[in-house]
Amino acid sequence: MGQDGITIAIPNWNHEAFLPRSIQSGLEAVACCRDRGIEAEVLVIDDGSRDGSLGLLRTLEALYADRGLRVHRQEKNGGLAAARNAALLMARQRHIVLMDADNEIIPDNLHLFHQAIRETGAAGAYGNLLIRKAGHDVAWRICSNESIQAKIFDMNYVDAFAIFDRLQLLDVGGYSNALPAWEDWEMWLHLACSGRAIVFVPLAFGYYYELPNSMIRSHDGAETHLARCQRMFNQVGARADAPLNACLMRYFPGVGLL
Repeated sequence: MGQDGITIAIPNWNHEAFLPRSIQSGLEAVACCRDRGIEAEVLVIDDGSRDGSLGLLRTLEALYADRGLRVHRQEKNGGLAAARNAALLMARQRHIVLMDADNEIIPDNLHLFHQAIRETGAAGAYGNLLIRKAGHDVAWRICSNESIQAKIFDMNYVDAFAIFDRLQLLDVGGYSNALPAWEDWEMWLHLACSGRAIVFVPLAFGYYYELPNSMIRSHDGAETHLARCQRMFNQVGARADAPLNACLMRYFPGVGLL
């Protein structure tokens, strides 16, 4: 069922221009982990791209396979949830980082998040994401910088760019394709309501790039999906008073719960 290392999974759909940046950061993170005795790899799932992504990916795979890069091509575009589920099944390591193709991981910190998720047995561990606007190198704000609290049932403030116990994600059924562009929130709620632990680690995890045509910005039906998530996970409004293993878990490796 996979070794105890890390697979950095990058679903890609028509993000050719950003792939070199995300893959480079992933390979640097792999090198940092391997230096510490943690096996790691980068797995790119191309979800039927129609730009030049596949040609670029095959070239990069030929150049960097020995550094841990693998590429899998989905014959048909199945959407983000399907690409992530494919990564869950194909990853060789127990722990998996889900990183969008236009983002960057911070290589030097990944081993600390791996340590946190192993020491706590959590289903997921996340940290601060530094947000950059397209074309800018300076982060202008941060997100994913709070622990899981009851307000997660009213709105999502935690991105999917995090590290997960792959076996626990598979155990709860993986990602749902019923809520396009809302897969992240649905999964965090699903894990919390399934009694899984979710840990916030107060460290920078990566760079999140805010693009003008991102899926979450262009997707319609936000109010419908909001109502559906609340109906699925908080139908009678009682979650604020219900104890959850995920709530208020802040953990720092080598220190413990904060």
